Amino acid sequence: MKGSLSGWWRWAIIALLIYLGILWSGAMLPVSPQGLWIRAGEYALWAIVTLGALARFYPVLGPYGWRPVTIFLGAVLSGLEIFIGSGPDTKTRVDEWMTALIGIAVITILARVLPRAITVIWFGQEVQKREPFTRTPR
Repeated sequence: MKGSLSGWWRWAIIALLIYLGILWSGAMLPVSPQGLWIRAGEYALWAIVTLGALARFYPVLGPYGWRPVTIFLGAVLSGLEIFIGSGPDTKTRVDEWMTALIGIAVITILARVLPRAITVIWFGQEVQKREPFTRTPR
């Protein structure tokens, strides 16, 4: 799998570091109703980098594959982070998880509607080889 100018592994390492930061902040900061939206921002940042890593690692899958994989990974990882361990009651945990999923969903929706000039760089397609132009026979 030939990568782009910046390899997929760089993006994957950054996504892992962001997730570790999310784990650390989840353990250190108390959960409060006002702080729930911080969770959405954390997972939105994670989703940005994860989409870039997936696009560079497996370009054949295409945007219609990268987005659901990102949502699935985000749902699993955020669920593990939020529901495992000691913490507040279940209602607050579900609210926290849903807020994290909103952050991931917003990014995957933006990946669909942003201009091609931005997504080409984001998804690592800046070094695609173009085939020579040939006319179709009539």
